[in-house]
Amino acid sequence: MSMLDQHGFAARAAPQLGFRRRIGFGIGDFGINVFWNMTNLFAMFFYTDVVGISNTMAGLIIFGAMVWDTITDPLIGVVAERTRTRFGRFRPYLLVGALPLAVSFVLMFHAPSGPETYLALYALGTQLVFRTFYTVVSVPYSSLSARMTQDSDERGALAVHRMVFASIAGIVIAAFTRDGAALLGDGDLKLGFERISIAYAVIGMVAVLTCVFHTRENPKLDDHHETSDIKSILHMLSKNSAFWTAFSIILFGMIGATISSKAVLYYLKYNLGAEHLTGLTLLLVAVTILIAVPIWGWASTKIGKRWVWTSGISISAITTLSLWLNPLEIPQVVLPILAFGAIGSAANYFSTWSTLPDTVEYGQWKTGIRSESVIFGAVAFAQKLALGVATLIAGLLLDGFGYEANTEQTETALTGLKMMISLIPFIMALICLVIVQRYRLDQRMHARIKAEISARPQ
Repeated sequence: MSMLDQHGFAARAAPQLGFRRRIGFGIGDFGINVFWNMTNLFAMFFYTDVVGISNTMAGLIIFGAMVWDTITDPLIGVVAERTRTRFGRFRPYLLVGALPLAVSFVLMFHAPSGPETYLALYALGTQLVFRTFYTVVSVPYSSLSARMTQDSDERGALAVHRMVFASIAGIVIAAFTRDGAALLGDGDLKLGFERISIAYAVIGMVAVLTCVFHTRENPKLDDHHETSDIKSILHMLSKNSAFWTAFSIILFGMIGATISSKAVLYYLKYNLGAEHLTGLTLLLVAVTILIAVPIWGWASTKIGKRWVWTSGISISAITTLSLWLNPLEIPQVVLPILAFGAIGSAANYFSTWSTLPDTVEYGQWKTGIRSESVIFGAVAFAQKLALGVATLIAGLLLDGFGYEANTEQTETALTGLKMMISLIPFIMALICLVIVQRYRLDQRMHARIKAEISARPQ
């Protein structure tokens, strides 16, 4: 039976992974987030303001790619679950997927010449290829955290490391992309985005490969309790209430955050007249997350993961409401509000990646079935579904509000942009606040679950 400390959380029974394993795991997320942040922050802007594709069409392209993800994410989860190699189940996918991921990323930010129909088809095709290889790498990577250790606090430490490196990736993208593209293209943004994507692709690929050679999977988890039978896995998911609670929070939270992040570049450019502050704003947010994530990781050992998640969502709600009520739309006011919101985002990111591995044991406790990759594949499905829906909504809203690229915007368009970064994510945060109150899988409960699993006949 696992012991509990004075806070009611699990005392460490599992050996700590060590500095090299934690850092190696974190570096992997740096690489993945170089690809992710560049795509999430700049793909739609690249399509509308650089390539010249219409707002709705750009939204449909990204939505279509996300729909494709909803198929490939669970599929890769199931395939990885059946994989058995001497290097583990998940690391081989990082090894073989790193190079094609990098190549497809560069192709996605290449802009050929031609009519809009051709440009749209090219954009959709390269998005689909990139998203496929991104899934091949990202789902197995996320599954690693549940397979490297079963200790809940150690998983929290892994979440801190991956989020610190993810934040560093965000800083790199925020600090260099917009101005770097202009510089590398000598004023030609099409050429500049292509060249900077090549640099990012090399950096991301090296980081993913570094993760492969500095992490290890726990072979003791390969026992007869595990199964890759589809019917059994679906049964495990249906009984895993902890997972579905987390799934719902991630889904609604991502919809709000995505609509906001898509609109913030336009909001800076047109509402504030501060396009030159785009890099500084994204950098400020990324640095704040970088600083806040370790603090939230420490807080989770004191107050529990559920209360950290509740705190993060509450901060997000306060931030988005403040943006809507703010009467002074000037950078000196807006940027500090966004920085405050980044503190909440750090808590939400940490909570997502530190709690999800624990739902693996929860499902095993309920049904006797353990499946890391299917859990994380399903979460990737939720993220991509949210991103696709939110991006499509963002494109429709931009057209609905009368937004036209690179022209002076109407009052309706400016109000719409403000609504997209405030009221819509505020509503999503309120929904998440209600849902998170149902999450009960803290460190104490997880310790009891592990103890009961260990006591079962082998």
